[in-house]
Amino acid sequence: MRVKILNVIGTILLAINQWVQIILITRLLGLYEVGLFSYFLALLGPFVLFSRFMLSVLVPTQRKLAYDYAVFHQFRNMTNYAFVLCAVVLMITVDLSIYESICLFIFVIFKFYENKEEFIYTENIAESRISFLAYSKIYKSILTILLFAGATITFQSLIAAIASLLISQVIIYYLYDLKFSFSEGRVKPRMTSRAFRNIFYLGIGLSIVEVLNSLVSNIPRYMIEHFHSIETLGIFATIMYFATITNNVVVAICESVVAALSRDAENSIRRFGRSFVRLCGIFLVLIIIGEIILLSFGTDIIVFVYGDQFIGYQYEIVLLGILLFFTVYTKLFEMALSIFNIYNLQVVLQGVTFIATGVFSIAVIIPYGLPGAFIVAIITQVILISGQLVVLLYHWKYKVGT
Repeated sequence: MRVKILNVIGTILLAINQWVQIILITRLLGLYEVGLFSYFLALLGPFVLFSRFMLSVLVPTQRKLAYDYAVFHQFRNMTNYAFVLCAVVLMITVDLSIYESICLFIFVIFKFYENKEEFIYTENIAESRISFLAYSKIYKSILTILLFAGATITFQSLIAAIASLLISQVIIYYLYDLKFSFSEGRVKPRMTSRAFRNIFYLGIGLSIVEVLNSLVSNIPRYMIEHFHSIETLGIFATIMYFATITNNVVVAICESVVAALSRDAENSIRRFGRSFVRLCGIFLVLIIIGEIILLSFGTDIIVFVYGDQFIGYQYEIVLLGILLFFTVYTKLFEMALSIFNIYNLQVVLQGVTFIATGVFSIAVIIPYGLPGAFIVAIITQVILISGQLVVLLYHWKYKVGT
């Protein structure tokens, strides 16, 4: 339990660290730069998630394959280099200035090393060695915020800020993370075309789910940037970061328990049910506390943190509070679906949500702008969680209960 709490603390520190990055960019560089930073995240998000192939879920939960970690590591390396190639092509096709293109390229290399680190996290999650995740996140948070703050304050430049992210990522990866890899440094079996196909076919469903999930989150950002302004996107991104922090905390707790819950599901479905319901109850208490704080002080917090330019967004804060509830439980139900190896139906659910996001974004965001983006996010989360509940109940009644 102590280790799991440490992992959550590490994730919260990492989320706060990322939040401070947004604050520093907003305060020192401006709304255009924070909008541009958010635009980079939105552009690369689908490519990053596809290249990861959701091995962090696939490796500890899959039962069809018995490959050594080194095989999965080689698979990740292939997809990671493919990510860089696709990102470079994207960088060439998107209308950016030379300065903005350099910023984006540095950001791509940063994500390349983050993907390498994420696989080491995957190995340790599968082994239930959560302490490494906790300390890695803590060390990374401290180093990153020191370098990022120093670079941003000293150079007043987005390119320096992004470069500091790359430098801190490389330092942590080589000086700390690599020591805890199960696959690095050992003799690697040859990656056969059969092994590649097996991993690809088993993981493609989860990978598409993550890509669609990313697009669902980012389509409103694309619409705001295109039909309104990159400054409006900056405002949306800064307020929405409360949802990002919430999502990161949920993911951290899921990382801590997914291996144990997977074993429970395999050995005793009733034990899994009790554990999962208890986990949902714990999150409900945390949500209630968070909602009280957000609705009572949310407007004051964003004005204090981001400045007077954020006065007058009470309505958006209320919409954000509604969104946070669905953000928590869609992630929990997504983990449950993966534990039961229900991958293909997740693709269908995310596909429906993706279509709904596109339709509602056109209908709501274009005329209503910023409030419309929050409304679209809520609608799509409601659609997704409804589908997840239907699939889980069906699986429980007709698959598990038989």
